[in-house]
Amino acid sequence: MKRIMAIRTEDREYAEELTKSLNRNDDIIFQILVFTEDSAYRDYIKDNKIDVMVCDEEYLAECEKDLPEAVICGLSEVGSVNDTMTAGNLIFKYQSSDDIMKEIMQRFNAVKRVDEKTGRTEVSNKQVYCVISPVGGSFSSTFALALAQYCSLSDHTLFISFDPFFTLPGEEKDPTGKDLTDIIFYLNGMQPYLMEFIKGLTIKKGNLECINGVSHWFDLYDMSPENMHDLINAVCSDEAYTRIVIDVGVIGAASMELMLAAGKIITPYTDGAVNMRKMREWKRQLNFCGKGDLLEKTVELSIPEDEMLRGDYCFDSLLGGRLGKYIEERRNTIL
Repeated sequence: MKRIMAIRTEDREYAEELTKSLNRNDDIIFQILVFTEDSAYRDYIKDNKIDVMVCDEEYLAECEKDLPEAVICGLSEVGSVNDTMTAGNLIFKYQSSDDIMKEIMQRFNAVKRVDEKTGRTEVSNKQVYCVISPVGGSFSSTFALALAQYCSLSDHTLFISFDPFFTLPGEEKDPTGKDLTDIIFYLNGMQPYLMEFIKGLTIKKGNLECINGVSHWFDLYDMSPENMHDLINAVCSDEAYTRIVIDVGVIGAASMELMLAAGKIITPYTDGAVNMRKMREWKRQLNFCGKGDLLEKTVELSIPEDEMLRGDYCFDSLLGGRLGKYIEERRNTIL
């Protein structure tokens, strides 16, 4: 279901032309309604929600009062295309529809769309790198582990994988061993000495510290956003780790906490028309849920195929071929 954008103006011709232009964009996340009569507007807001209101400047104060939870943009006739109309909630009326939508989305994405009734403080750490991809077969998990190993060569690095089927290269997972499932259960309890408990479950591969994946994929669905927040807050607060690399794996409500906390979100993909459509849909959905601002810290990477990593391979092979060279060449972009 699309969010509702309303245009409230006495200029019917302008409203119709703006609506027509905006609707030409296939990626638009709004259903657009036009109100040129006050009575129709009043009748609508009695029983319906408006997410974004674009109105004549003289209606601005009135709409802000009527729609306290909406993003309000007033249409100003003063200014030019080159002016930056950032004062208050005004945008220049006579710029292109693309520029109008860009300004609307900047305001829309700046508003926190998720209800924060829990009172949790937001975690943010520049040294957290989340690797996530909507494209299958993009070597996302392999890249995440290789990036973590690369970081561990110079910095104390922790790697966490939320890929439900994660295993270290060349190894069979011990189902009786300690892993991420134990941490999830611990998070659902009283959580005394959380970081000490987490450190007790890490394993070392070379210089890299890792947390083994879950015992079973359904354990990930027992993890709430609150659990994820507590986990990422604990590891970010620990001064021992210089960098934290996270393979997001399953995309869900809990994984949003990872993306919010990340300094960078790395999105691997492989070329092809189908994959490009998936990338566009990924961006559309982020905008739809009010998290389009996450795209500002997203780095998209076209990952090369590495013949050394075909079939079974060992941990020490991760950086020995094209993938390792690719990370080294793009170090400044990635990190």
